[in-house]
Amino acid sequence: MKKLLLFIAFITLCICIANLGYAQRGRVGLGLRATPDGGGFTGKFFIDPNLAIEAQMNAGGVFGLEGESFNVVGLAEYHISLPDPSWRIFFGGGLHFGVWDRGHWYSNREGRWKNGDEGIFGIDGIGGIEYNFKNIPLGLSADFKPAINFLSDVDFFPHNMFGFAGRLYLNR
Repeated sequence: MKKLLLFIAFITLCICIANLGYAQRGRVGLGLRATPDGGGFTGKFFIDPNLAIEAQMNAGGVFGLEGESFNVVGLAEYHISLPDPSWRIFFGGGLHFGVWDRGHWYSNREGRWKNGDEGIFGIDGIGGIEYNFKNIPLGLSADFKPAINFLSDVDFFPHNMFGFAGRLYLNR
């Protein structure tokens, strides 16, 4: 079941990236996002100079933080240019879904013991800063992305909260 969900999430993200890439005339950035407990892929699609849609595929808990997870995240972000237009701050929010294998039995809020495998769905916030190089189509960003799960228990989701991303902008 977990492999099927991962496959469906991967195919869905690929279709979304392909459709957004062809549909938008704005900048499209594709790259990698590294976090203290894992990492993944990221795609940012600018609808206008200040508004972007970001799609992420993240693996978390790789380095031992309360089980392993795989999730797909969709975010709407508002970008504000700083006095030097190479620098921008951004903030926004969105949704995530995926699987979280806590790797052990745990007690939920009602005191019932549950197996570690569970589907996850919830909301995400994001805020950060991005630098776009002037002479090469590369952008580097650092962000803070807290998340809350709503399936089975309302629970804080600790994976992939802090990130550093590098994106190659295709149509700059």
